[in-house]
Amino acid sequence: MNIINLDAVEREPLQGHTSKGDQPKWQMGGKWYKADHMGYEALAEVLISQLLKQSNVPDFVEYEPVRIQYQGKEINGCASKNFRGKDEMLVTFERLHRAYKGQGLAAALGRINEPRERIRYTVDFVEQMTGLTGVGEYLTLLLELDSFFLNEDRHTNNLAVIRNEKTKEFRLCPIFDNGLSLLSDLNDYPLDMDVYDCVRRVRAKPFDMDFDAQVEAAEALYGMHLKFSFTRYDVSKMLDAVRELYSSTVIARVEQTVYEQMRKYPVYFG
Repeated sequence: MNIINLDAVEREPLQGHTSKGDQPKWQMGGKWYKADHMGYEALAEVLISQLLKQSNVPDFVEYEPVRIQYQGKEINGCASKNFRGKDEMLVTFERLHRAYKGQGLAAALGRINEPRERIRYTVDFVEQMTGLTGVGEYLTLLLELDSFFLNEDRHTNNLAVIRNEKTKEFRLCPIFDNGLSLLSDLNDYPLDMDVYDCVRRVRAKPFDMDFDAQVEAAEALYGMHLKFSFTRYDVSKMLDAVRELYSSTVIARVEQTVYEQMRKYPVYFG
């Protein structure tokens, strides 16, 4: 397992975008590094990116497991390539809305009652401001993934487009930042808690607190998009990359969680 010494690298400032606190992050040599903060976020990032290789998701960030050495400690983490090109910057939906409407997107969505209309409003706004098409299909795919992987942190600062500062053109952002998935927050979902009880406690964002309500609303507008082709055996094999970093209890919990989601959502397979 690679050990990455980040003592000489300045840690990225906390953004305060998430309700659960920010993971420690660093940039070095064209890569991003993130350390576990509340449980096994890096494991979730690595496994999900591997599972997405056996899906129809066209563009996503791949994560690899690493050990991070920082200020005298070794921490489990993950690494990914910087997906922004030269002159490109990440523009979150929240920031885009504030720039054009004078308030954040989350505040605007709070005044809309139905999840379907919140999604429609978001898609129409982003397409109008960026000139992009297919935002509805993109957002639906993302919500389907969040539902399957139980991503509880898809707030409006985790939805983004990429803007080229020279050409002023936009492109859709690859799928990234799935660390708070698969019950990775051990403060809220301790290992001694029943997996099914944990799954029932997870709440969605940003259009409704219920994952299925979000997905049903998005699919009613833009159709169903997600397809997987992995098996239970594939899940077990993909976890081999992180077995030396995490306890057998953690690995077993993640396996059980993914298997339960496969049982719950057969519509995404075959």
